[in-house]
Order: sequence, then structure tokens, then C-alpha cells
Amino acid sequence: MDKKKGIFAATYIAVASVWLGGHFGPGFATGVFSAQYYEKYGVIGLFMPLLAMLLTGGVMFYMVEFARSHGTTNYRSFVESAFGDGVLAKIMPIFYDILFIGTVIGAGGLAIRGEATILKNLFNMGFWASAIPTIIVAALLCLYGSKLVARSSKYMMYAIIVIVLLIFLLSTASGKPDYAAAFAAPPIEQENTFLKAIWKAILYGCFQSTIAFNVMSVSDLLESRAETQKAVVTGYIITVILMIAIALTLFGYIPVNPDIINLGKNSNPIMAVIMGLGMPWLVWVFAVLMTLAVLTSAAGIANAGCVRFSKLFSFISNIQLRRAVITAILLGIAAFGASLGMGVLTQKVTGYIGYAGILGLVIPAFTIVRSKLNKGK
Repeated sequence: MDKKKGIFAATYIAVASVWLGGHFGPGFATGVFSAQYYEKYGVIGLFMPLLAMLLTGGVMFYMVEFARSHGTTNYRSFVESAFGDGVLAKIMPIFYDILFIGTVIGAGGLAIRGEATILKNLFNMGFWASAIPTIIVAALLCLYGSKLVARSSKYMMYAIIVIVLLIFLLSTASGKPDYAAAFAAPPIEQENTFLKAIWKAILYGCFQSTIAFNVMSVSDLLESRAETQKAVVTGYIITVILMIAIALTLFGYIPVNPDIINLGKNSNPIMAVIMGLGMPWLVWVFAVLMTLAVLTSAAGIANAGCVRFSKLFSFISNIQLRRAVITAILLGIAAFGASLGMGVLTQKVTGYIGYAGILGLVIPAFTIVRSKLNKGK
């Protein structure tokens, strides 16, 4: 790292931002994931992001470091290098393609759906009127490869951190949440609370482990194992802080408005908090947050897809045009996912991806990939 440029210019910060960008989609930004996975387990649920992201971070480190050290930014070449030439080497590429497309539908669909919801509320725009500009901007970000995606994600990450913490501080300072009652109240889920909270955190961590595909696609920017460690630790710390900030923001409102985390009645918990603060300008700030969440998530997914499917589209000789075409196709698939609706995406699709991630990412990362890395070390 060039000391004259400082820590904020460090490459590992940019790579960490791809992790946050892939994670911080509308499911995260709106508080939907917090309501689904953490809030109903009471105080203990507030600490579960520490466990969930520890699992994701472990998968991230082993997968990304293997990709960096073996030059396998494409997860297909990663499989060939990590799993040898046995049965797994034949099965895993197909499994990873299915898992990746599932992630495009789930995470990408959430990104586009979330943006469409915000733009509809602000400008009464239709679904496709908001989806098409999102696809175009994400495609533009992917035109020049991993460096541009990482750099743009880094600056968007800074803005996301500021806005999330601003919402948390303004909400707390308003005096409207009742934290005393929230901490004193029993959890909504009172049966086997601790075990269920742990399982939900594990499932969430497995679902978010699919972001390893995004981060592997920019692993060529890292120069050493130490840089990979710094990227993963930085991503862990920032992601956990933002997850807990959002969880706390909603937690204090549960005694005041129990429906704040009822996803059947409220599909955007954080927006409900903001609307109750009586600060119209903050609605626009949240719109900026959602836009950044969408672009970072969509760009990370699209870049991973460009790295994976570039050879398949080799008949397009111009590399920028090739990346634009692949991005448009992938985000078109994501737009199809968005048409399924927020409820289906957050409560069903993400769960299926989480279970698939256990088999395809978590177990292999902590066994086969870890073993090969240790031998190489």
C-alpha cells in the first residue's frame, strides 16, 4: 500500500467493499432481513450478526484466498483447481452455475424490486421504468472489469456507511423508539429462542456466503494472503456494524409498533421508521441509500457473471460489448426474479439458496479448500 495515499486507497478496502456491496442489497437496506432473521429473538438476536458474518467471513477467506493464489477468479476454473478431476470436479461446476443463477434471481431480484418500490413511492414509476435504468448503470460499471467495480463499490460503501449511521442516530435521538421496553420485553419467539436464533444466523450466513463468487471475481487485485485477510476482516467489521445498526433501529420500535417487523403488513421496515420521523429530506436520503444498495449489489453479481461466462460469449470480440451483453442478460434474469415479489424472494428463494450454500460453499470451503490452502502454505 502506498502510505502517501493512506488506508482509504488500500486495495483490500476496495475488495472488502465488493463484499459489502454484494450483501447490502435492498433486503439488508430496508431492514427486511433483520426483521426476518434477528428481531423476533429479542436481545440475543442483536448479537447474531456476529455469528452469521463469522461463517460468511470464513467461507470468504478460504474461497477468495484460493482464487487469488491460484489465479482462479472464474469459479469454473476454481472448481477445476480445487476439486481435481474426480466426481466433484464434474458435479460442482453445474451446481455452482445453478447456485449462482439462483443468487442472481434472489439477490439481484431483491435489488431491482427494492429500487422499483422506492421509485414508485417517489415518482410513481412503473416496475420496468425503474428496472431498465438499473440494468444500464450496472452494465456500465462492469464494462472495464474488476478495477472499476471495486473502485466504484468502495466509494458507494463510504456513502452507505454514513447514511445507515445517520438514520440510526436520528431515529434514536428522536425519542420515538422505546429501548427500555424493548430490552425488558420477552422475545417474540419464546420457544427454543437461543437455538432458533443460532440456526437462523447460520442459515443467513450460508445464504450470504454466495457473495464469495462476487469477491472471487476481483481477487486478482489482492497481492498476498495478508491482503486477503485484511479484506475479509475489514468486510466483517463494517458489515457487522451496519447490520447491528439496522437491527437496533428497528428493535426500539417493536414495543411502539409491533407491526414494524411484520413483513406481511410492512415490506419496508426502515422506510416505516423514517416516515414516522417527520423529516421529508431523510426520505430522499434513503432513496439514495437504496440506489447505492442496488448498484453495488447488481454490479458485484454482474461482474462475477462476466468473469464466469466470458468464454461462452467469446464470439463477441469486443470485450466491453461482451461484458455489457452478459450483464444485461444476468440482470434481465434478476428482473424476472424481482417480478416474483419481495415476499417470495426474502422468505423462500433466499432460504433455498442458504441450504444450497451449506452443501456447495460452506462445507467445501472449511474442508477441501482449507486443506489445500494449508498444504500450499
